[in-house]
Amino acid sequence: MLRRRSSLLALILFATACGDDGDLGGPDGAGPIDAGPDGTVAMRHTAYAVSGDFGTTGVFTAVDVEARTVRANALAGVAGGDPFLRRVGSEVMIVNRDRGENVTVLGGTPLALVDQFGTGGGSNPQDVAAIGSKLYVPALGTAGVVVVNRTTRATTTIAIPGDPDGKPDCMSAYVVDNRVYVACGMLDGFDVVRNGTIAVIDPATDTVATTFELPSRNPIGLLARGPSDLGGDLLIGTAPSFTDYTTGCVVRVTPGATPHANGCLVSNQTLGGLANHLDVPADGTAVWVAVTGYAGPGFTNPFGRLHGLDPATGVPWPVTSTAAQRIDDVAACGDGYLVTSDGAASGLRIWKDGVEQTTTALDIGRPTGFGNNLICQ
Repeated sequence: MLRRRSSLLALILFATACGDDGDLGGPDGAGPIDAGPDGTVAMRHTAYAVSGDFGTTGVFTAVDVEARTVRANALAGVAGGDPFLRRVGSEVMIVNRDRGENVTVLGGTPLALVDQFGTGGGSNPQDVAAIGSKLYVPALGTAGVVVVNRTTRATTTIAIPGDPDGKPDCMSAYVVDNRVYVACGMLDGFDVVRNGTIAVIDPATDTVATTFELPSRNPIGLLARGPSDLGGDLLIGTAPSFTDYTTGCVVRVTPGATPHANGCLVSNQTLGGLANHLDVPADGTAVWVAVTGYAGPGFTNPFGRLHGLDPATGVPWPVTSTAAQRIDDVAACGDGYLVTSDGAASGLRIWKDGVEQTTTALDIGRPTGFGNNLICQ
């Protein structure tokens, strides 16, 4: 959760290693195809996880969700020491933060390196969204959002107004109806002193069309699109405090002609922690949340729980994970499948319809990350 870590100025170039094509997906980047006993064909789900240790090259690991098999470091060298992960359309994008400061794009069948785009020394990128040939990259070390033209490789920066220090701590972006919604923390250094902001970018001019304040401070994690029961609102957690959960909530953001903050879906107090990562399956049957925090003073005794939220009301269902697990991250695969990271066991766990399918955490080749390190398709 630390903001504005010191950044390496050198751009690190990565190479990919060859591997077993079957582990890296079927058509359109989805999982391998299986035929059932009745001859019907079902698409299997593939999860991808990244992790790093801030000092050396990280890992990019593929998981066959139904078979619960792992190919650790399936594409060697594409993940840096501090990677985040986003699925954007048919492509998988690794946001290499302090180590590398680039967006590495993977695509095709089998999944392979497509390209890599630097975001600038000291930029510290956090997320990525795409419209046409342009990538929109919120970056903590800049005035807002770095725009990368994939054709010319040129970069520009869109300044987000409202932060006195000129660095608005933008940390997530999501495209809805040809507009880029960007969540910014508006911190003073590390101090959480004002509510967060959503900036709406017009990609035709790469200018800020409007901004509005969130009802809480310090947005965390990545923006997720809510289900139809919530009108397709965007969702994001907030963390006014990492140890006191009486304030803050999962915020709703309504996109459209008059975009605005739409209150809270669920409070941090109700969750008993912070919504570290949210994901919604394509069928909209739930909002899944990795709820994290600290049970002891001074950032001691970290915990993490898997919660499902009713997709219409935001009311939490009973906790799905056990007290011995520390669920830091979650990715919804569809067909009732979920993949979570368990920081206590340093591995991944697979769930089906809220019931764990794994008997032990799956090793991805390195201890799991702290959130924003998982996707599933």
